[in-house]
Amino acid sequence: MRYGKLAAPALGATAALGLAACGSTHGKTDTITLTEPGGNVGTFGPIGRPTQSGIPTGSGFAFATPLVGSNHKTQGTLRAMCIATAPSRGNGLNGTCTGTATVPGGSLALNVGGNVQGTITGAIVGGTGEYAGGTGTFTSTQTGGDNGPMTDVYKVTLP
Repeated sequence: MRYGKLAAPALGATAALGLAACGSTHGKTDTITLTEPGGNVGTFGPIGRPTQSGIPTGSGFAFATPLVGSNHKTQGTLRAMCIATAPSRGNGLNGTCTGTATVPGGSLALNVGGNVQGTITGAIVGGTGEYAGGTGTFTSTQTGGDNGPMTDVYKVTLP
């Protein structure tokens, strides 16, 4: 089984922040865009017993991938894990993913639930450093086919 094909859609789920510095102004909303490079960059490991035909309940994967800015330099890291809460077929995962995107100035806590495949939307449920208390949403869109790069757009609102 090519685990990379499984992880590519979820990388963005749980994944990646653009590096527009998030200010500490009350109620300010910033849009941050970063790219997960895709391919065999980063680390990936199965959890439980995923197979080529799907992912049984309780199985999934964990991964870490660099987050790259528009300058093509690494700006941070996305670390996440995804677990199937219902049987899942093919490259999708019916379940939940949780992760942390670490970027200069702090980090964002991310959560995705449902069908983790294709374009992924999720919640920003907290942050640290310059992002302390930040909440919002993110969308991750695959831009290069299976196991290709993901473009991630985060909309973070500070308390």
